[in-house]
Amino acid sequence: MMANKEMNNLLDDIMIEKIATAPVNELMAEYNISANEIQTTQSRFLDRVKKHKQQLKKNRLKDARAQLEAEKKKHDTVDVAGFLAKKGKDAKAILIDLLLQQKLPENLTIAHREGKEFTDEDANQIIANLIAMGVIDVDDKGD
Repeated sequence: MMANKEMNNLLDDIMIEKIATAPVNELMAEYNISANEIQTTQSRFLDRVKKHKQQLKKNRLKDARAQLEAEKKKHDTVDVAGFLAKKGKDAKAILIDLLLQQKLPENLTIAHREGKEFTDEDANQIIANLIAMGVIDVDDKGD
């Protein structure tokens, strides 16, 4: 049964290819159709392809938005204060420890502060981002 379905699909593909590559005058003669009918069919086909491509783009955008929302939720659920209390250190001390232990990602960069002080809030935000990215494991028992 499956072989028959595959055979029918193959024959359909061959027929579609034959029709798609055939000259217009040959199609007109073989199927007794006019140039207007061919143009109408071609226009409908192109319209369907365009709509399908638009739907695919919308679906990709929808998926990307869903992934972005999931990432935002990760950041929203980070309990930096609880993590710091558990460690008994402030965020700056933890960042220094991670730097000394070479546990920070190689591609991690911190923006130039233009002479401004690196605040505790800045350090807390970096810790929150590292937790959300999975660089820091909040459930890590051995330290």
